[in-house]
Amino acid sequence: MRLNITIPCYNEEKILNNNVIELFNFLNKNIVEDDWQIIIADNGSNDQTAKIAQELSKKFKQIKYLFIPKKGKGRAIKLSWQKFKADVYIFMDADLSTDLKALPELINSIKNENYDLAIGSRFHKKSKTNRIIIRKFVSYGYQLIKKIILGSKISDLPCGFKAVNKEIIKKIVPKIKDNEWFFDSELLLLSEHFGYQIKEIPIKWEDIREKQDRSRVKVVSLSLKYFKNILELKKRIKKLYGQK
Repeated sequence: MRLNITIPCYNEEKILNNNVIELFNFLNKNIVEDDWQIIIADNGSNDQTAKIAQELSKKFKQIKYLFIPKKGKGRAIKLSWQKFKADVYIFMDADLSTDLKALPELINSIKNENYDLAIGSRFHKKSKTNRIIIRKFVSYGYQLIKKIILGSKISDLPCGFKAVNKEIIKKIVPKIKDNEWFFDSELLLLSEHFGYQIKEIPIKWEDIREKQDRSRVKVVSLSLKYFKNILELKKRIKKLYGQK
């Protein structure tokens, strides 16, 4: 079975090399039955990210480099999935906030348990998280909003640790309109609406970027944008697909 692990990144020169090597070594040791590759999807970086990624791709045949000139996390993931075909498609954040020990279960959920999507959930009762208070507060608010507006039962939409099968690539991804941070929330909400099977797995998660004072995301402004996106998605679902 072929696995694609996409790492969307923007200006990650400080962490990219070490984190990709860490992921590479983990896959070499723990994912031995499958044919896998790592795709570094460079989202128009203007630092040394491209140079580092290209060097890694030359050194290891399982590492691929894809440059996307226009910014947007969702755009990077979608273009990566279009270019590199697989049986299981995975993406994770470049900072490796999610402990890689959860990766085998993520893969197994698609490969052997026949789920359409598998996601890491920071709200799973068995998860262990280390987060700053403002992010906890905003996340709980976001989960409440999507539950009230869309009736979603998914506990953690934005966590950057997800896997999908080929059916989702074919049927759901073309319906996704957002090319930025709402991409994976839209991926899950549309999949849930159309009845696809989603498994949430426990993870160990740490707010690495906050510790490094390198967070790319303004939490409050992003949350307001998420709220707007959820309202727009509800209208689109009702208009085009019929509200359940």
